[in-house]
Amino acid sequence: MRNNRKTKIIATVGPASKKADIINQLIQSGVDIFRFNLKHNTPTGHGRNIDEVRKVAQRLGRTVQVLIDLPHPSFLKGSGLVLEKKPDYVALSHVKKASDVIGFKKICKKNKITTNVIAKIETNESLNHFAKILNKTDSIMIARGDLGKTIPIEQVPFVQKEIVLACNESEKMVIVATEMLLSMVSSKKPTRAEASDVANAVLEGSDAVMLSEETAIGENPVEAVRVMNKIITEAESWKKLGHLHIFSVKNKKFKFGDF
Repeated sequence: MRNNRKTKIIATVGPASKKADIINQLIQSGVDIFRFNLKHNTPTGHGRNIDEVRKVAQRLGRTVQVLIDLPHPSFLKGSGLVLEKKPDYVALSHVKKASDVIGFKKICKKNKITTNVIAKIETNESLNHFAKILNKTDSIMIARGDLGKTIPIEQVPFVQKEIVLACNESEKMVIVATEMLLSMVSSKKPTRAEASDVANAVLEGSDAVMLSEETAIGENPVEAVRVMNKIITEAESWKKLGHLHIFSVKNKKFKFGDF
């Protein structure tokens, strides 16, 4: 369950999570947004899965959102799916400059599509044009997997922090994605490093964190969501009390062993 947390959980739908009973458990475990990645499967297959998600959510009396992830900002594959299913979000891959977002929005306007456009930041070129992209898009996704292939990997954490801060200042949604709980594709528990990664994304000010392989093809999709929910809830409670903890440390009111 969401437990009134502010940070949203995005789960990618795939072979491991497309059945009604699993979707049911994912929703009840805390998924807010279901992602459909058009790099895999067919538009027809995704269409059926979108219908299933909405049907299950309606039965539960819950509100969930749909995110369609397009493989290219030119609207190459999936245009019919977007037109038919009217998703809450459309993520654009390989956005390199603001004109990619502007072009897509023109297509949406022409086809009377109302959706939140997410620009995926995953190349050095997109970083070079980030300020202009941010100005034209509705939301940002930090696609750390591809981004880490185009810039030195040691820079990725700091680029993430800068992007999250910029989005917060612009009051635009920012999603941190890729390998957040990757070990849970085959394990029932995350690594300590993964737990820290999710928590830090929340503490930095991310609006949403995303599961990819973990829920699309993993052995434990529901447990991955449950774990992420717990980490987010804990991180948000620390974020709320952050200044109190700092004050207490300075005044030596407790020792680390007190945790």
